[in-house]
Amino acid sequence: MLEESGVEFRIVEYLKNPPSVAELKKIAKGIGVDPVELLRPKDKRFKELGLSKKDDRSQDDWLRLMNKNPSIIERPIVAYAGKYAMGRPPESIWEILN
Repeated sequence: MLEESGVEFRIVEYLKNPPSVAELKKIAKGIGVDPVELLRPKDKRFKELGLSKKDDRSQDDWLRLMNKNPSIIERPIVAYAGKYAMGRPPESIWEILN
């Protein structure tokens, strides 16, 4: 989709270089969601950790968990011109590219 748009992009290998707590906070704020909405509850690691999106945790606790366990972060996340979008549904990416 990004290739079709003609926009230059770079892929961040977040499993090798997890986003910092500050970066995750900025992403959540940029998308306009609580950090818990950046989670992948069907991820194997999420289940191994015994997590639930309904857990009574602070936003900072969730952000630290995502930083330490990046596979539980929903993906893809696209950043463009200071805007952020979740790649699911893919149409949300078009909103920040236009």
